[in-house]
Amino acid sequence: MKIPAHCDVLIIGAGPTGLMLACQLARRGIRATIIERNAGPALQSRALGVQARTLEIYAQLGIAARALELGERATGANIWVEGRFGARVPVNDIGRNLSPYPYLLILGQDDNERLLGDYLREHGGQVHWNTELTGLAQDADGVRATLKNSDGSVHDIRARWVAGCDGARSAVRSLNKIDFPGAPYEHVFFVADTSVTGPMRPGELNVYLWRNEFHLFFPMRGRDHWRVAGIVPVELRDRADLKFADVVPAIRQQAGATLEFSECRWFSTYRIHHRRAEHFRAQRCFLLGDAAHIHSPVGAQGMNTGLQDAYNLAWKLALVIEGRADAALLDSYAAEREPVAEDLLRSTDRGFALVVSDHWISRVLRTRVMYRVIALAMHFERIRKHAFASISQIGIHYRRSALSAAAPDLPDDGPQAGDRFPWLHLKFAPGAAAEDIFARFDDTRFNLLAIGQPPLTATPPELDSLLHTHVIPGPDNEQVLHGAGISSPSFYLLRPDGHIGIAGKHLDAAVLSRYLIDHLRLRSLWPIHRTIATRHARSHRLIG
Repeated sequence: MKIPAHCDVLIIGAGPTGLMLACQLARRGIRATIIERNAGPALQSRALGVQARTLEIYAQLGIAARALELGERATGANIWVEGRFGARVPVNDIGRNLSPYPYLLILGQDDNERLLGDYLREHGGQVHWNTELTGLAQDADGVRATLKNSDGSVHDIRARWVAGCDGARSAVRSLNKIDFPGAPYEHVFFVADTSVTGPMRPGELNVYLWRNEFHLFFPMRGRDHWRVAGIVPVELRDRADLKFADVVPAIRQQAGATLEFSECRWFSTYRIHHRRAEHFRAQRCFLLGDAAHIHSPVGAQGMNTGLQDAYNLAWKLALVIEGRADAALLDSYAAEREPVAEDLLRSTDRGFALVVSDHWISRVLRTRVMYRVIALAMHFERIRKHAFASISQIGIHYRRSALSAAAPDLPDDGPQAGDRFPWLHLKFAPGAAAEDIFARFDDTRFNLLAIGQPPLTATPPELDSLLHTHVIPGPDNEQVLHGAGISSPSFYLLRPDGHIGIAGKHLDAAVLSRYLIDHLRLRSLWPIHRTIATRHARSHRLIG
């Protein structure tokens, strides 16, 4: 298919982040043009971990079940220290009662791209391969992008918005002259896709720690299939022709002399950087994923963070493109995601420094203290929950966002504006069976939860098309609601991405429409708000 001359959104880069953005726009009826400089999808990848929050998003797309079929659930991490077994850290169902997916799924980036790519094609989209961005010119109404094909041909495309999902060497970031401060770590790392037998505990992550180096064995689907990652020995760092066979002696020395590698399907070396773009937006251009932030692989956060960038931006772009929201709504993308990236960069940098530091204190902590503390801590429920909320990304919140309206009359220990609404099983009618609330959400609209009170009555069709209302009887759900810190009566308006926009005690149409106008910039609702406010004032006069 030929690249069109005009489009609403031009997405640069068809990795997981770009594909997620294209998929989210497609399911909202907005066809984006997505280009990729490479000739086809990734055949290998360094990213392996799929977090619970990503699987929750996949469930809305209908691809979570397929992801679970392709991946391996991480049930535990076995830590070996200087050749001896140290401890096992159980992680299976670590997030029990916190998410439908209370674990880490080991699934390669290539498989994630395949799942998202299939979804995009099923919804009428496609990737234009062998195409790169070479020029950008912005004005008040849009962006003129210059694209170059592999055959050398060049043509322009006019887009209303541009999304830079084009990785660490982002052309969108470069052409907008956005700084990307940071630095690489001094170490050189490798990753290999292998068939191997040895002392590893099957089906679980195996971590081999030494004073100066480490190796990780990730179980992959298939017999004796392991993804091996580690630090390239110092004496081999500068080898331009380095092969997997060159690092095998070091792996055997640390992970066991009985290791037998029968095949290496893929081997790559790389340096890890820690960088963050100075800004995530330049007028009509946005930066997402590795184009906006790159960091160490500690905690398997990178790919998942890019997917959440796309999930955050997509619903806002869709409302603006449809003419239902003012373009000022898009300011919230950078305002919400930049602090997330900054916190992530800080935490992964600290964790990675401890893992790779050559300082003697770090070596002692790594090989004598750290693994024992982690193994012990995982026996305490509160610590397990806190760790899962952080690593799984379900704990990410936007409490300081302009889109979050505080509710001082609700319990402090319950969900707050800006939080991801908790995963609960609730009864939606007296005497009915409890249902998974996430399964009832429609993430192409706002979800309004009316708890212990009736829904809004006689709402205009324009408001109905934005909202999916859920009536939750208070008495039938008293125990579950109390356990989550949710009072009855109360109401919660959830954004399409599942985060709470506004919450309060008593549902009021005027308050709700005012929030949608003032906070979400839904200017198309102004006539509706005026009508609701008039009715509200009349009812008060009649009562008086």
